This record gives sequence, C-alpha cells and structure tokens, in this order.
Amino acid sequence: MSYHELSIQLLALGQKTADHHQELEGQPLAKAAEALEKALARFGKKLEEFLGGHGPGIRELEELLKSPQAKAHLNLPALNLLAKNLFARHLSADKAAAAKKEFLEQVKKERAGEQAVERLKAFFYKAAERPAPTKDEASLQNELLYLGGLNDDELAFEFSGRLKSLALLKVLAKVNAIPFSRETGKEKLLELITHYARRAHSNIRHRHHELD
Repeated sequence: MSYHELSIQLLALGQKTADHHQELEGQPLAKAAEALEKALARFGKKLEEFLGGHGPGIRELEELLKSPQAKAHLNLPALNLLAKNLFARHLSADKAAAAKKEFLEQVKKERAGEQAVERLKAFFYKAAERPAPTKDEASLQNELLYLGGLNDDELAFEFSGRLKSLALLKVLAKVNAIPFSRETGKEKLLELITHYARRAHSNIRHRHHELD
C-alpha cells in the first residue's frame, strides 16, 4: 500500500466514523478504536519526525554524537572513517566540530539514520575494546601486524588516538626493528611504521596461502 492509498483510507474511515459516531458502541469496537488510536499516535510521531528532518534513527544518532564516547573517540579522522564507510567519501570540514555537524546533515539527507546509529555503536565498541598496546615485545609485534591490515583511513584514526604518542611510536618501531634515528620526525616515523606494518602483514598472508 502506498502512502497516498493509506491517506485515502484514513479519510474514508474518519468520515464514516464521524457520520455514525453517535450510534457506535460495544466493547469490541471500543477496544479496536483504542488500538487504532495508539497506532495512529505512533505513526503521527514518526511522520512528524520524518517531515522535520528527524527520520528513523536521527534522534538516537544526535544523542550518540553528544555522548561521552563521542567526546573520547569521535575526532576528525574517526568522522571521516565513518563517512567513507557510509557515503564512500570524506567530509569536507577540517575541524571535528564542523565535521560532526556535516556528518549529521549528510545522514539526514541520505535518510541513513538507522545505518549511522548501527555503525557508530559498532565503532564505539571497537574503540573501547582496543586500548593502547602495552610495551611488551609480543604486544607490539602483534600491533604492527594489526596495523598492516588497515586501510589509510583506519590508520589515520589509530595514529590520531591510541597511537598518538610519539614515545609509544618509537617503542613500536624499535621493538619491530624498524630503522629510524633520533632526528626522525613523527610524520616520517608514521610513514616507516605503515610501510613495515603492511610488509609484515603481506608476508604473513603469503605464508598462510602457501600453507593452504
């Protein structure tokens, strides 16, 4: 049924009810009317939300964007990662606050509220499950392999959050025998870590293929 057909049925039902309202009685009809009233209230709320730019999931998304998790994890690289995942493109804003606003507007435009809520919840869960690695050798070796399997957007998020510390990056590089000097800057160090991480990840995948 189309919404136009629904509107015609509602108009016809309303007119018939108005024409005969004085003679309507009985418990079965009253129960049906009460159920209809509740259903109409729910539909009316959803319709108002949609027409006001608050389609399915938008209100929940707005709350998530204001949550403590958002303050902790939702920086510019994270928002770009989510936008790329949902809309296959980065956001144009270059500041987190403006990017958050742009992200919300794009979700409304695409009517992707429910999908955005689902992806954002999964993102928060994953972010909470992966704290900064401990500085033991095994942990840092596993971290390098993990980084090697990430795309550029995912790496940008990791290096802007839990792997933001230059001291930690140097330990990560040293433990994994990545060559760098005291003069090596952070950008160059990130480039080296990315290169060696992807090489290590590729080698592991190649070995697995050979075993298969």
